[in-house]
Amino acid sequence: MRAFCPPKNTPEKDLVMTPEYLAKDIIEHFKPSGIILDPCRGQGAFYDNFNTETKDWCELDEGKDFLTYNKKVDWIITNPPWSKMQKFLEHGMKISDNIVYLTTINHYTTKKRIRDMRNYGFSIAEIYCVPTPTKPWPQLGFQLGAIHTQRGHTGEIKMTYSPNM
Repeated sequence: MRAFCPPKNTPEKDLVMTPEYLAKDIIEHFKPSGIILDPCRGQGAFYDNFNTETKDWCELDEGKDFLTYNKKVDWIITNPPWSKMQKFLEHGMKISDNIVYLTTINHYTTKKRIRDMRNYGFSIAEIYCVPTPTKPWPQLGFQLGAIHTQRGHTGEIKMTYSPNM
């Protein structure tokens, strides 16, 4: 008998690098402006492709912990560690008005995350469905998306699809 809930994300499964083609697709789709932060720079797939000089990064392996980053930014775009999704979303809502996290859509449907978004004045503006990269990416039955949460958004949730789907 299978459990109804997906298996729990664990920290050892968090280190999955975003392919550059996918980061470029997401950046081109959302067209962020102003100060842009990549809280999980890794190999730089997102950070290196932000078309601006007003950008910053964090990377725990390099001594810059996003969860202690306190500067105000306009956009946060990254592939966060899925086991820390709750903490990343909450901290992101404290320092930015626009957050795009590459994760499975189900990460945004827990009661606590929806309640937290409401408490911080955020809601989901768009779900940009993207194809799951090949291994070593986790090959799950859940749809991968770049989820845009936005402060003050009160409209409907737009669902769009990468042309690569």
